[in-house]
Amino acid sequence: MFFVHKDNPVESLTEDQIRKIYSGEITNWKEVGGKNEKIDAFQRNEGSGSQSMLKRFMGDTPLAEAPKEKVVDMMSGIIDDVAEYKSRSSSIGFSFRYYVEGIIKNPDIKIIAVNGIAPTVENIKNGAYPIVTGLYAVSYKGNDNENVQKLIEWTLSDEGQRIIEETGYSGIK
Repeated sequence: MFFVHKDNPVESLTEDQIRKIYSGEITNWKEVGGKNEKIDAFQRNEGSGSQSMLKRFMGDTPLAEAPKEKVVDMMSGIIDDVAEYKSRSSSIGFSFRYYVEGIIKNPDIKIIAVNGIAPTVENIKNGAYPIVTGLYAVSYKGNDNENVQKLIEWTLSDEGQRIIEETGYSGIK
């Protein structure tokens, strides 16, 4: 999910607009309905899971090289930096939903909709929110450990699904 400083008036961006921001084609918030202010697009460090997901989202669109001060090593750092960068509303960042809503919960950022669709649990489950990735638990076919099936059953149980959602992920039920 993408987020901006809470004072940024932009509530939603299209996938194309986000790609253009992160490729460097769109550089001012006024181009996407915001203030006349330079966009400060934060990225994560190379090799991090969220940076890998940004590259996957970008597809064939080349990712602009971010200035060193806008590349953040820690996942919590990107949230804090977007919230606090030069005390301006010009910043944008991205992270996984579970991290933004479940772990950090910074009141100075605002999650934005994509294509007008908010990343709610319901919108993720029903496929309306356009930027999702599945997480899988995998075991090899010949595994005879009786606990594998028990773990699968528990994960799919009401309790397992509730815990998945309490940690900021979206269950499958």
